[in-house]
Amino acid sequence: RGEPVAKLNPDPNFLRQVSEDKYKKSIQELNDFAEKLAQNPDQSGLWMRVAQMKYFYNDYIGARDAYEYINQIAESDAVAFYNLASLYGYDLKEPAKAIPKYREAIKLNPWGASFYTGFAGFYQDVLRDFASAAEVLLAGDKQLPQEPSIAVALGALYENTGKAQDSIARYEKA
Repeated sequence: RGEPVAKLNPDPNFLRQVSEDKYKKSIQELNDFAEKLAQNPDQSGLWMRVAQMKYFYNDYIGARDAYEYINQIAESDAVAFYNLASLYGYDLKEPAKAIPKYREAIKLNPWGASFYTGFAGFYQDVLRDFASAAEVLLAGDKQLPQEPSIAVALGALYENTGKAQDSIARYEKA
């Protein structure tokens, strides 16, 4: 229902930086994937490769369609949900669609520290919602109390919001 697998809509500015040979190989690889997926569309690993390749060429719509399909056929793939959330939040400028995808990634893998820090970063960078960023990081800290990346992210958040003592405490914990 989305963009055809073999169709690539590269960003023309980015494409100028890619050799013609590399681009041709990418097109051929997408054609090969299309043939394999036509025979068996439930290969989430191939869909992930399609999404990554399209994303590499800044074909965000094609990458979105591939990730959305993975979300349907591999409902427990937290990485696909997280990647789609980041795509919606940063590249497609659809933050309302990003939030439930980030939440689903964390629900599927509550031990993935990068899911918490990435979601919090999205709240900070895109929505400028520091309270929600803190909520996500505090939930991550509760789930993973020994994870230094979450402590550092909380320290930086508190530093940026003028909470020096809380910031110091988090940095020391890390």
